[in-house]
Amino acid sequence: MIRKLVLSAVIATATLTGLSLTPTAAEAAAPLHRRFEVLVECGRCWEVRGVYHNRFEAERAAHHFRHEGFRVQIREC
Repeated sequence: MIRKLVLSAVIATATLTGLSLTPTAAEAAAPLHRRFEVLVECGRCWEVRGVYHNRFEAERAAHHFRHEGFRVQIREC
C-alpha cells in the first residue's frame, strides 16, 4: 500500500516537472537571426569574403576558398 502511494507520488512529480520544463510557445517560436562571415587571410590582414545566413552555406564557401589555397575562418556575427 505504501509502495503504491510512494510510486504514485514519484510519477506525479515527474509528470509535473516534465511539463514545466517544456518551452512556452513564445520561446519555441523565437527566430534566431544568426549570420556567419567567411574571412580569408590576404597578406597580413583578414578580409570578409561573404556573409551567410546559415552555417552550411558559410562552410561551403570556406571549403571553396581552402581549395584555392587560402587560410579561412568562419565567424558568427
